[in-house]
Amino acid sequence: MFLGLLMGEDDVEVGGGMKVSRLLSFVLAVGVAGLVMTNPNEADFREHVRVKEGLAGTIGMVAADLLSGGKGGGIQRDNYLVASRFYIGGNGILPRQDVAWGVAGKFFEIGGERNVE
Repeated sequence: MFLGLLMGEDDVEVGGGMKVSRLLSFVLAVGVAGLVMTNPNEADFREHVRVKEGLAGTIGMVAADLLSGGKGGGIQRDNYLVASRFYIGGNGILPRQDVAWGVAGKFFEIGGERNVE
């Protein structure tokens, strides 16, 4: 598909006889690349919590790190390339609790009373 786009074809046929224009393919590729490059990591989430929650957030993260038996500390991350899910616990004393999704450098709360946005 991308080889045809690079060779200058206006439309490229994909499975089932469907055609995709060069512009649409380019826009989708740029959008996905942008999401991958701005996908927040664990350090970004920790900094976000420190800024948003202040001292209470920092103390909460330290407590979660101490109570978690895992090698990565209390806050863990599931990476889905274009987005990440952050959670606390799951491999120690604390049960797993999903906290937030991270997409395009922003954080969105998953349940609970805590506003992570």
